[in-house]
Amino acid sequence: MEKESYYEEFLNKRVKIVMATRKRKYFKLLNMVGTVSRISSSNIGVLIDGIINQASSYGVFWFKTYELEIIGEESMTGFNKIAIVNLLDDYNKKDYGFALYETEFRVLSKGDLVVVNAGGKNKRVLGTVKEIMNLEEYGKGVNAQVVAVANMDAYNARIEEENKAREIAKKKASIEKELEEEINKRKTIEFYEEMANKYSDNPRLAELVAELKGLGV
Repeated sequence: MEKESYYEEFLNKRVKIVMATRKRKYFKLLNMVGTVSRISSSNIGVLIDGIINQASSYGVFWFKTYELEIIGEESMTGFNKIAIVNLLDDYNKKDYGFALYETEFRVLSKGDLVVVNAGGKNKRVLGTVKEIMNLEEYGKGVNAQVVAVANMDAYNARIEEENKAREIAKKKASIEKELEEEINKRKTIEFYEEMANKYSDNPRLAELVAELKGLGV
C-alpha cells in the first residue's frame, strides 16, 4: 500500500526541506533539517531541529514527500546528464536537477513531460524538462532521477485535430456570414421574383412576392 511505502521510505529518516509548495508560512523552513517522526496518510510530520510547531500537538511541521529530501544517502552514479525539471505541483515554480540516464536521454527533449522520483525512490511526481546539461556543468550531486518520459504523441495529435476542427468550423461560419451579408445587399424585388420562379413548387413564395409588390416596394 502507498502508506506503507511512506513509512518504509521516510519514517525516522533525517530529511531536508527542499520545497514549500503549499503553505507560505513554511517558506522560512526551506533548507532546514529535521527528523520524520509521524506519518498521516500522505502527509509527513517532520520535527525540525531547534523549532517546535506550536500549532501541532506533535510539534511537527507537515509536508508532502516531494517537499523533502532524505539526507545522509549516497549520491547516484552511472549517468553523465542532468535534466533540469520544473515540477508541475511546485508552488514556487523552481527548477530542480535530476539524474538523466542514457535510456531516457535518448528519447528526451526540452519541454517534454517526465516522471521523477522527487522526495524518495517510491515517490513519483510529474514535471516539465526545462534544460538538459552535463553533470560537470551542473556541478552538484543528486539522489533523484528521471524515472520515465511521458509519451504525449497520441494526446498531442488529438489536441491538434481538435484545434484544426475548431478552426475549420470558425472559418466556415465566417464565410457563411459574409455570404449572407453579400446576398442581403442584393435582395431586391427582382431577386425575390427570381427565387419565387426558381422554387415554383412553393406557391407561398409567389404569394409573398405579389403582396410585397402590392405595397409598392
